[in-house]
Amino acid sequence: MRINTNVSAINSQRMLNKSTSALSRSVARLSSGFRINRAADDAAGLGIANSLRGTIRGLEQASRNAEQANSLLQVAEGGAMQIEAILERMKQLSTQSASDNVNDTDRTLIQAEFTELQSEITRIVDTTKFLGNTLLNGSLGNSVDAANSTLDDAGTEVTSLVHSGALADTYTMAHDAVAETLTLTNSAGTLSQTIDITSDAGINSYNFTAFNISIETSSDFDSGVDTADGDIVVAGGNTSFLVSVSGDPAGQDAVAFGSLDLTLGTLGIDGDSLATKAQAVTAIGNIDTAIGAVSTGFGTIGAAQNRIEFAAANTDVALENFQAAESVIRDADMAAEVSELTKNQILQQAGTAMLAQANTLPQTVLALLQ
Repeated sequence: MRINTNVSAINSQRMLNKSTSALSRSVARLSSGFRINRAADDAAGLGIANSLRGTIRGLEQASRNAEQANSLLQVAEGGAMQIEAILERMKQLSTQSASDNVNDTDRTLIQAEFTELQSEITRIVDTTKFLGNTLLNGSLGNSVDAANSTLDDAGTEVTSLVHSGALADTYTMAHDAVAETLTLTNSAGTLSQTIDITSDAGINSYNFTAFNISIETSSDFDSGVDTADGDIVVAGGNTSFLVSVSGDPAGQDAVAFGSLDLTLGTLGIDGDSLATKAQAVTAIGNIDTAIGAVSTGFGTIGAAQNRIEFAAANTDVALENFQAAESVIRDADMAAEVSELTKNQILQQAGTAMLAQANTLPQTVLALLQ
């Protein structure tokens, strides 16, 4: 029996410290609701959870983007509906002016209202805006700058580009004379598409569906010419409006819809007059065409609304799944933690009692001295 080193007390103290630490951890988890409160709790799990949280934040913003895009489309739809109503009234006035039942004096009065309605269409186009963006004058979206890029040593040049919803970027196009392919790559190098031009003799139009870009060149490619690269720049302009719906910056994650142009010139009614019967007859045909153009615009808006709704629904499902994945890693299982807390409380109390007992063991040596 030794009194200088109380091994039982040392062991009891170590176990008491262990149970106290476990109790503190249980209290922290129950009070915060998190299983991981610091890196030491689960370093690998914390890294994964933080990565998932970043994705979640992107998806949350993507969901808000979709909601704002729907709001934008509703504003555009409201303006287009007003323009359609005005066109219907203009059709009525044109039909009235084309009738032999009115004289020149009557046509002067009809023309006055017709002119005011033209001005009102212009006003609606100019004032239909969302967050400072004019929606109905065709100025919203992206355009492509071909810049006559030379693509091979034979002088093949890009003469025309057409795109629908291509993301703003500088794209590099490479011509491989040996493999007889064209490859288009975005500036980040995260997305590329290669098309085979082996059987394209005499054809100078190429479609890169992965980017929604089509190009036309000044001539077809010469398979015997050395490879050269050219750049295609997509910058701000007037082709389409883009909405990010996935929160993933590495890919084509945007929903695009065509920009609407309902100006008088585009509708073809800027020069119409009802001053004579012949002019009124001409105006009737032009207004019918304009009404058709507005109806096409409604179709564009409706299609975009439907697609954005589906995209938003898909984003919401993905968001829910990522949140569930993060919760499994980061959040505490409250039922399990309550059980763990109870166990650690009992262990702490038992450890305290055993340490007290161990501290009394050296006193038994006094009995040997009596």
